[in-house]
This record gives sequence, C-alpha cells and structure tokens, in this order.
Amino acid sequence: MARATLDPSSIPPTPPAVRRTRALVVGGVLLLLALVLYFAATMNFPTWSRVASGLERNAAPLLRGFVNPQWGVFELASRAMLETVFMAVIGTAIGGLLAFPMAFLAANNLLGSRLLAFPGKTFLVAIRTFPEILFAIIFVAAMGPGPVAGILAMGINSIGFLGKIFSDVVEGIDSGPSEAIRAAGGNDLHVFFYSVVPQVLPEFASYLLYRFEINLRAASILGLVGAGGIGAPLIQRLQFRRWDEISMIMIVIVVVIIVVDTLSSSVRRRLV
Repeated sequence: MARATLDPSSIPPTPPAVRRTRALVVGGVLLLLALVLYFAATMNFPTWSRVASGLERNAAPLLRGFVNPQWGVFELASRAMLETVFMAVIGTAIGGLLAFPMAFLAANNLLGSRLLAFPGKTFLVAIRTFPEILFAIIFVAAMGPGPVAGILAMGINSIGFLGKIFSDVVEGIDSGPSEAIRAAGGNDLHVFFYSVVPQVLPEFASYLLYRFEINLRAASILGLVGAGGIGAPLIQRLQFRRWDEISMIMIVIVVVIIVVDTLSSSVRRRLV
C-alpha cells in the first residue's frame, strides 16, 4: 500500500496573530538577553578575595552559632516572635477587611465596563507600588517606633495585594448562577449575596492565609526600622556581631515560619 504524501501547498499559512506573537516573544527574549549582557558588563562585581574574606568574617561565625546557639536569648526571641505573629495576624485582618470591598469596585464583570473598574484598579496598583518597609519607615517617623507602625504598614500593603487577587477571583466567577437568579426575578443584591459571595469566599480565605504567611516574613524584617517584632533584637545583635545570639533568634524565626506554613498550606488545600 502506497504511503500518502503531504502536499506542502495544502498546509495553511500561519495566522498573522500567531506570527506577531512569535515575533514579540523572540524580540522580548533578545531584548532581555541584551539587557543582561549590558548590566553584566557595566556592573562593578566584587573580587573573589573580598567575597571569601567577608564569608570568613561573618558566615563562619554564624554557622558555628547554629551549632552552639546562645539559649539565654531564647525567651526574648520567643516573646518577640509572638509579637511578630500578632502583628502579622492583625495586619492581615486589616488588609483583608479593606480589600474585600475594593475587590468588587475593581472587578470588570460586576461594574459592567473596564472604565468603571479603572479607578479601583489604579488605586490598588498605587498601593502595591510601595513595599511594606517604606510604609513602616513613614509610620515610625509619624508615630514613633513600635508594633503599631508595623501593623499599619502590613495592613496598607495587604490592601493592594489582596485587592488585586480578590478582584481577579471575582472576574473569574461562573456567571451561570447569577443569570439563574436574575431569571427568577432576583435583583443585584440577591445576585451579590447568593451568587457572587458564595463563589469567591473559599478562594478569598485561601489567599488571606497566603498573605498572612507573607506578612509573617515581612514582620520579621520591619523590626529593623523600629516597627516592632523580632527584627529589633535581631538588628541590635547584628550591629555587635553576636553570632551565637543571632543564630538563636534565626532558629526561632525559621521554626515558627515552618510551622505556620505547614498549617496554612493544610488549611488552604481544604478551602479550595
């Protein structure tokens, strides 16, 4: 039996949209490669001797501290880490409560057009532009050092992150239940409370827990600028190179974050 041959003339040409996409991808890769090569050629990289000397002065004592940590600061580190956890919980709660209404004000499908959702999306982008530590510096300068500054910094930054994620979830909901409620004579409030909210709440809760994990890590850093938490005793000991005490504080941070991540991941798997 003769094998059929494929006539090249019968193959349809590549659609213009596909060709444009390929050209954009190739152009983007080439531009990125050119930028990497440019910055690699212009950056002032440290010499290997400097790197080795720095590691010998700092990394080696830190590793020895992990082997033999200073247990005398365990109580202090535990109290500071507990404060850090409370800061993350309250900051996440503030961000979640304020991001909840903002998500619906930035959802195209609920407002009916991108133009109406544009102000809400712009507001969320503006908040996400600035990191938590910048907000923390501002609040520390305004109200003095302490955990309140860190809580407000995490809360405000969480609005931008959660609002963006929440609005994406709202825009991805199934429109079938909403159409069924309207067909049965329901109004906009019925659609919102009986179709939109039940669909988005599980994912909202999952992303809220994920943001709590992020805030817990951020709270450990905000103390470096005086915004409370375990960062304060950590920076104090870094200034005097007390590596055995630094190691103990870092062990407490790592253990707590591992426990929280494990519990949070387990809960999120059940929610979604």
